[in-house]
Amino acid sequence: MTTIETIAEKAGVSRGTVDRVLHNRGQVKPETAEKVRAVMEEMDFQPNALGRAFYFARKKNKIGVLVSFREPDFQAQVMQGINSGIAYAKQHGLETVTEFAPPGDPDAYLAALDRLLDSGVQGLALRGIVSDAVNARLRELSKDQLPIITYNQDIESDLRNCFVGQDSYKSGACAAFLMQQISPKKGCTLIVGVDRLHASSEEKIRGFTDHFLASSNGEMDVTHVIYGGGDHGLVYRLTREKLAELPQLTGIFVSGAGLSGAAHAVDDAGLSGTVKIVGFDVTDSNVAFMKKGTVQFLIDQGPYLQGYQSIQLLTDAIFQDRPVETAYYDTGIQIKNLYNC
Repeated sequence: MTTIETIAEKAGVSRGTVDRVLHNRGQVKPETAEKVRAVMEEMDFQPNALGRAFYFARKKNKIGVLVSFREPDFQAQVMQGINSGIAYAKQHGLETVTEFAPPGDPDAYLAALDRLLDSGVQGLALRGIVSDAVNARLRELSKDQLPIITYNQDIESDLRNCFVGQDSYKSGACAAFLMQQISPKKGCTLIVGVDRLHASSEEKIRGFTDHFLASSNGEMDVTHVIYGGGDHGLVYRLTREKLAELPQLTGIFVSGAGLSGAAHAVDDAGLSGTVKIVGFDVTDSNVAFMKKGTVQFLIDQGPYLQGYQSIQLLTDAIFQDRPVETAYYDTGIQIKNLYNC
């Protein structure tokens, strides 16, 4: 077992000198300190948390974070958690490198991922996307046993160590249950998805429709689906078209970004409170429509926790030289209404 004494003996200095270098206190000649640090690194000396922090700072270990969202307000909430996670990693001697990429552009996403890898990161926290090219790149990394944590949207489970986020299927079923409480039994709900390759959105839609198929004997019509790509302007236009085409609409379920576009359309059509809206994310724009009575329920995905917990789990694993402690960290389903948003 490597101890301060063995480090001192190999470096040809006193135990006190090693202690001063380790804890960065007292006067030690720069060349002596450099010699002691070289021996520590050579012998992989990690006596305690403080010593490990010093050791990691010395090695310039890095965590890579890839951020990729459609909704700027939601991304800002995730970034608050990421920034707290960066501070946590720094306390443990780890540097954090952050890259941004649009979720609808696999080439740009892959380029951002490669920039992180080229910077020499020892672990990755990334928001997943559906892309064969990205999956192939991550599969290559599995040979190097690089720890990978995904947040918000998952990837294939064999390509990562842990996912931090909601159970999308259950959250979709929860949204259906809420819609069921505020809609007529023989109603008609329009489903607004992101796109067919948005895995989390599709799982929410599946959970939503399965709930009604199982509980309403097909009396609630959930067959009308549009995809707005998370773009508020496009969602607005498509929703206005459906409101004109389907006067029997009693509700709208938005499975991801774009809820304020649907709410704006309902508001402009003079149907606020008549056509009920249930969706996700407690952003400023969504809350504003809730306070107007246009949106009835929002489901919070825990964006701060997604960002923070991903980096904390990754930091702990690298810092303590052990596997990531869990394969799934559930950020929970938090229901928001007019009185608690």
